[in-house]
Amino acid sequence: MKTSNILGGFRALYFLDSTKYKNYVIDAIHHPAKLAGLVVQYGLQFIWILPFLFKRSDPLESPWYLSLDVIGSVIMALLLLIFLGGLNKASVSYAPGTYTMADANLLFPSPINQRSVYAWSMIRQFWSSLYTTVLAIIYLPLFGRMLNLPMNHIRLVYSGLTIMVLSILVSSLNFFVFSIAHRFNIGRLIKRFIKVLIIAVLAYVAWGMLSGDNVWEGLLTTLNGPLLGSIPIIGWAKTLIMAPFMSRISPPLFSVLLASTLAVVALSIYYAVDFYEESVTVAEWAQAVSKGDMSSLQSSSEKPQKKSKEMDLDWNLKGPWAFTWKQAIGNKRSQKFIILGWDQLLLLILGAIVGYFSEGFSSITVFALIYVVMYAMLVQVLPVGVQYELHKQYIYLLPGRPWQKISAVNALLSLRAGMRAMALVLPIWILSGLTFSEALAVFLFIMSADVLVLFGMSVVNVIFPTFDSGNVLTVYLRFAVFALSMAPAILIALLIGIPTESFLWGYFGFAVGAVLTVFLQLLITDKIFWRMEMPS
Repeated sequence: MKTSNILGGFRALYFLDSTKYKNYVIDAIHHPAKLAGLVVQYGLQFIWILPFLFKRSDPLESPWYLSLDVIGSVIMALLLLIFLGGLNKASVSYAPGTYTMADANLLFPSPINQRSVYAWSMIRQFWSSLYTTVLAIIYLPLFGRMLNLPMNHIRLVYSGLTIMVLSILVSSLNFFVFSIAHRFNIGRLIKRFIKVLIIAVLAYVAWGMLSGDNVWEGLLTTLNGPLLGSIPIIGWAKTLIMAPFMSRISPPLFSVLLASTLAVVALSIYYAVDFYEESVTVAEWAQAVSKGDMSSLQSSSEKPQKKSKEMDLDWNLKGPWAFTWKQAIGNKRSQKFIILGWDQLLLLILGAIVGYFSEGFSSITVFALIYVVMYAMLVQVLPVGVQYELHKQYIYLLPGRPWQKISAVNALLSLRAGMRAMALVLPIWILSGLTFSEALAVFLFIMSADVLVLFGMSVVNVIFPTFDSGNVLTVYLRFAVFALSMAPAILIALLIGIPTESFLWGYFGFAVGAVLTVFLQLLITDKIFWRMEMPS
């Protein structure tokens, strides 16, 4: 490829991107809602500076007092998750989501070589990482001040540059693995190798936790140990990010990381011969999600469809309750069970681990609270329950009240929520020695929270039937509606738990409040469902 063609392609790509961003800014200025979304998106990241600025200078005295080992453990865990999780997925698929359908229709048919387009996407990735780098440079000194850790501010340069380099390295490494996996038909072999590596890392961490004086000390020692620190790229990156807090650092270490990144980028550019096809696939998927039209992807898919299994389920359900029958058929076809699932087995194992290492009811209540919060955050980005059905015409054509249809869609999901809670709490109860009332309180809290989240997302999806993750204001509005839909149950739990100073009664109160809140959520969705109805 001639140098003049490469530079000409870069100039064209720069013109297109600069024009796009200029028009985006102009559009935001003339549309207050979009401007408010930008202010919320970027301003909210800096509002967390205020607690650091107004916090007292003395470090907090607490058994959970954070130290350098905890910071190192968190960084190592994140790096392992990002790299190993990304490589595991990249062995079978790759999602270059930096381009839209407008780019696909205008840019990809152009004479610009797709390797040039991919190389330009790496440059875009580098510039987009500047914002994350600025946040890291701002918050790292504040964390150091809060934890009363000695810090070399000049070495923040290492942290910032490492974060920028990692953003390019992760993307290019995933694409390189995907390219060689498909070109040489070794995707399954690579995936098996990565799974073995993941299992080995998890087994080593578990062994370190069990062999330590206590589980937390063992976890910190293992994640900060020399074995994980010697993993190429991951160990180097962890050391460089923590450079401001370390007594000494090897300057050539960043040079080695940079050289490795340049080598991976060069290889990924060389193998970027199918970049257009992968980008178009992801762009079509993103457009379908934003419009809520996933059926268009299913109809246009070129993959051979497997022959549907014949299912015989003798449930005499009619009207709106036919949705329950439909979901039962789908569960039986995909998982061979109507209510049971593999996720319950994983929760059973998790419950056994928590029950074995727990230190009484207080620690289990904290775990249950963390589990519920993390589950609620996860559900925010997953298509659950009525979200899929709202984009099908038959939900409006079948007879029945809206609340009946939503209840039918969520019926089996609610039963599975109860099974998940039982799978998690039963081994905890057996291994930790909780009383029956304590185990019942935790079970009711987790189950009612699961069901409440399910119906709360029904309210959100009726009000916001489409989900555009690029519209930040819509994302925050969806979260606000979700929080308001769960507020009554949370309020009842606080009104009971705070005066009694008991997690036990607070969890019982939440379960009672959840029942009342679900009825309120059904009433709200029944009243506003008309806005989704198709005009006659």
